[in-house]
Amino acid sequence: MKATVLRALFMWLVLFIILQPIFTYIDYLLDLQVKANTSYITQKAATEGMVTAGMQSEVVNNLKALGFSEASIEITSSTETVQDRKTRLDVYVKAPRISMFPYNFSGETQSSYYYGHGSIMSEYLD
Repeated sequence: MKATVLRALFMWLVLFIILQPIFTYIDYLLDLQVKANTSYITQKAATEGMVTAGMQSEVVNNLKALGFSEASIEITSSTETVQDRKTRLDVYVKAPRISMFPYNFSGETQSSYYYGHGSIMSEYLD
């Protein structure tokens, strides 16, 4: 009986050791996708001179396909009006971090959001 209990407890430890790197990699990929979508919307905003509603909905749909809820994704820009050429545009994307780690080995609290920031010069020509 004692050996069975020890084996069952050891199995949970092995499961943690196997799953923790997988969860870390998934967390990294989600962070990478938020940053990639931020870069994408920033590059598209440069030619338009601003972030349009169509661009925002495209990025929201991309992130929604990854499992983020549509209402929790925030996309903000440094301007609401069309900017002329050679004016700086800043785009921010914020999505909630999905808590998937069974145990925090570092002791530090993680950010509760994935952040993406992109800046580019406007290329809009009237």
